[in-house]
Amino acid sequence: MKKIFLAFIALSLFFVPQSCKKDLPYPIDEVTRGVLIDVYRLTGTDAVLEEGNVSSICRVKLSIPEKQGDYSFMKCAQLVAVLQGADKKMSTAVVQDNITQFPIEITLNLAEVYGKLGKSGPTAGEILYITANVVKNDGLVIPGWTEKTGFNNVDFAGWQVEGRNYSSNVRYPVVKCLLNINSFVGTAYVTLDEWWEEEYEVEIVKVSDSEIQVLGMIAGEADKPLSIKINADYTVTIPRQIIVTQSGYWWDPINGRPTYNDFSLEGSGIIDACELVITFTATCRVQAGSFGNCSFEIRKNLD
Repeated sequence: MKKIFLAFIALSLFFVPQSCKKDLPYPIDEVTRGVLIDVYRLTGTDAVLEEGNVSSICRVKLSIPEKQGDYSFMKCAQLVAVLQGADKKMSTAVVQDNITQFPIEITLNLAEVYGKLGKSGPTAGEILYITANVVKNDGLVIPGWTEKTGFNNVDFAGWQVEGRNYSSNVRYPVVKCLLNINSFVGTAYVTLDEWWEEEYEVEIVKVSDSEIQVLGMIAGEADKPLSIKINADYTVTIPRQIIVTQSGYWWDPINGRPTYNDFSLEGSGIIDACELVITFTATCRVQAGSFGNCSFEIRKNLD
């Protein structure tokens, strides 16, 4: 890192802008001013959709951040559904037009949403996104998503809206089974551990409806449990945490290696509610530094 940093400084000392007329990677005369619309899933509503079920409670809030400033050139907004199929093909539909009041809370009628997308309901493996188009006074529509550019305004993710990061869209993955944390409690099996490279048993303890602890990671070498946060969208988060405080026999200090204490993991992944599998990738660190990323898989059942 030190060499890279010094090289960057050296390069910056010799960088002199040659001209203000340098061509941009896009035609400047085709650039138009848009409006930043925050699209956010309301807390307490469903974050995933169940296959074939159109009765999920899906509510979103649309607002315009204060930093946006004047947006009198906007006629209205449109609520848009963007569906990524299990085959990765994309389709879109306007599900509500002529939105002029901000902030506004909208309850999605999933039957209507999927009807406009040409489907009767959700299919496992799909992802439904909700975003917003901007319609200007002159009739020009600035889309919230296009196949070529993806979601609009993602570069503004650092803007703060109501104490959180700006959100350009809401994501609803479609699952085959609803999650029951209790189903993971008890003996489970680590079937992939790129750090230890062996299979072994662990015990899973429920802490809350959104957190579990795994006892016995690293083939029993961990003297502290691994806490896994279960997110509403069936992803998992592993906050950085030390699970082995003292180096054990597996460090082989006889060969002159330093004592690598405080082994920690930090990462993220997904949880499969049907197969009862948690898969995640985490950065493996000790006091001396990082060993990079390792993948893990924890299965409740081996069958």
